[in-house]
Amino acid sequence: MMTMWKQQSSPYTVPSWLKWCLLILSVILLLVLTFGIWMYININQDRTSGHDEAIDFAKQQTGLTKFESVTTYYGEGETQIVQGTNGSGDEIIVFIDLEENIILDEISAERVLPSDQMRSQWKDTCSECEFKDIQYGYEEDEPVYQLTYIDSQNRYVLDYFTLEGEAFDQRFAFRQND
Repeated sequence: MMTMWKQQSSPYTVPSWLKWCLLILSVILLLVLTFGIWMYININQDRTSGHDEAIDFAKQQTGLTKFESVTTYYGEGETQIVQGTNGSGDEIIVFIDLEENIILDEISAERVLPSDQMRSQWKDTCSECEFKDIQYGYEEDEPVYQLTYIDSQNRYVLDYFTLEGEAFDQRFAFRQND
């Protein structure tokens, strides 16, 4: 008669402390992931709040029928900038103050210097600068371009130009801490 040896443990058995560590680590990772997704959704909602209202307001108050983009500019107040085309196919840029429910300005895109030309015009005057961004803005009751860049003195600069490309009398330069 043969005696069978009973195996004490499987070679694949994981110690219980390792199982608990992996379980706790998995739960923490799941919580961090959930919190990250929740933060992203809430931040994105704040960033785009007012865009739907601006589109509805522009539909009612202007002849815009097709909408290309909506951005928010934070100057003295919050300005919604709606770009689109009207029924006859003309491109229009509308600057809206939703707090006051008024259209601040409505401009035909034909009257506006294209942003790539504005950027190259700026680059000719500031060749040592590092370009960051260009966007529409609304300062001192006038639509403007806001150019963001780092200048030759390593300052973070917000520079403003009219939509026709002329210099505007406003510029902010912030010294960066190293």
